[in-house]
Order: sequence, then C-alpha cells, then structure tokens
Amino acid sequence: MLVRQLLWLFILLAACGGRFGRGGDGARSDRQPLVELIPEGPRWLIQARPRLLAEQDAARMLWRTLVSEERERAFAERTGVDPLQVDELVAIELPPGGYLLLVRGPFDAGDVVRRAGDRLAVADVRTDQPLVRREGLAGQGRYAYAALAEHTLLVARDAPPQLVAGVLARNAAHDKPGALDNADASALYAEHAASPLVLFAPRPLALEPGTNVALLFARERALAVSVRPTHTTLATGIDMRGEFPPGAENNFRALARSLSSAQLGRALGLSRVPDNMAIRVDAQGTLVTFALEASELAAGVRMLFFDDLKQLFGS
Repeated sequence: MLVRQLLWLFILLAACGGRFGRGGDGARSDRQPLVELIPEGPRWLIQARPRLLAEQDAARMLWRTLVSEERERAFAERTGVDPLQVDELVAIELPPGGYLLLVRGPFDAGDVVRRAGDRLAVADVRTDQPLVRREGLAGQGRYAYAALAEHTLLVARDAPPQLVAGVLARNAAHDKPGALDNADASALYAEHAASPLVLFAPRPLALEPGTNVALLFARERALAVSVRPTHTTLATGIDMRGEFPPGAENNFRALARSLSSAQLGRALGLSRVPDNMAIRVDAQGTLVTFALEASELAAGVRMLFFDDLKQLFGS
C-alpha cells in the first residue's frame, strides 16, 4: 500500500497545476508543518518531502525508472510544478475517489488557486480575502482550492466540507483537535517527522475480526511507516504503538513470510524481507525494520501501476 500511496502523491500534483505569479493575499506563514493543519478524524495520512527524496540515489533511480526526463519536463510545463522540487506534501485519500492534498514548494499558491478557479465549470466560491479560495464543479468532481500561505496550497476533490473547513480553521488558529494530537500519534510524529516519507495511522487499524492478523493487532493503537532512501535501498521501519501478545516476534516473521510469498509481495521484491528484517518488541510496542532493493521495487511498481503512470504522463 505504501508504494501505491507514494505514486498517488505525484499523480495528485497534476491537480495543483499553475504557473508562478502573484502572491496569495492574507495567507499565513509557510513555516508551519503541514501535518499540523489536518483536523482530527483521518485513519491515515502521508507526509512526503519529494525534494529530499530526490537527493538520494535509490529514490531518483526509482523515479527515473518510472518517469523519463522527457515526460517529467512535459509534466512540469503543463502543470507549473516541478515534482522533484516540492518541499512538503501531506495527503489523505477519501474513498471512493476523493482526496485532500496540502503542498508546499517554489510556486505561488495564490496564482495557482486563481488559475485553477478559472478552469472550474461552475464556481460557487470565489474570494480573495482573507485567503485566495475557489470551489466548484469540474468534470465529475467537486474541487476546493485555497492558498493557505504564499507557497502553501490546499487542493481537495470530493472532500467533506467539514474537513476542508477544519483545515482552514487550524490554519487560522489551533483551537481544535488535530489528526495526530493523541499521545501515541504525537509520539510517533516526534520520532518520525524528519523522515522524507512517512505514513501515519493515528488510530487502531480496522482489520477483519477473527483473523490471525486481527488477533495480533488487537491492542495496536497507532503506527507509522517511515522510508529513508540510501544508495540502492529503501530503509523501511514500521513503528507500532500498543500491546502485543507473547511470541509476537515469531508472529510478525510468519506474517512477513506470508506477505512476501504472495503474488503482490513477489512482484514488489519482498521475498528477501523475512530474512533481513529486525524486530524489537518492548513495553511501548513493536518496531520492525528492513531494507527494500530499489531496483526490484521499481520493476514491480512499473508493472502494477502502469495505468496510473499513463494517467499522469500520457500514453
């Protein structure tokens, strides 16, 4: 799931298209961590730092395997966003086809919002004070755009109005609970906020009752999956907070063997994970660490997500 969500972040950048231009009026500071703008409620969210990811050979190799330089240039010209220069991304997927995306980088958020508003078929929100905002219908979806600061942008498709309103409220003043405010999620954020890619699940996982996996995670409270690229690998850590049963280490190894031998696991190059993973179980929870070979992962992602790449870069 993590690999697909990383690719999904780049796909969503297409919704932020716009050229550099004038500043966003009445916007707040660009220094506030984007995760802190997400209100209470999401079961998971992703924080990514594409510019930092692109500085590592494994991440650039993975990206270049998927996207040629020609298509990357065409994407940047079409959208006004260089995907490898974005400083910070936070994303929430909203089934069945919606999302909320916060993005910060070297673009002018106010200009992006104005341009996006001009492309709406029916615009029912159009204001420049106190924030530059546009909302309305386009195609089969309803979109919301807001310049939260000069270089910070909100883009949402088919998002509940209360979620968008919650982000705007936390952008103005932190007087409501945030997505990572509970003790376990807050501790995970403090531990992994600097990671260039991290998935946070601030609430217990919703697993099918009665299964072995559900029993293993019965007292799990929150988790984070962090990824740090190196020269040829992706160092991955799964940090789970909660209580796990005696013998949990053996259970996690058995789960890893099952996942790695499945068709999806083989396609993503997970076959070596059970042999190189390290597991630590203590009073606060469980930490599982392992390395993924970037070349094997790239081959699997290309095969599994070919349709997504066509959507992003054209056939």
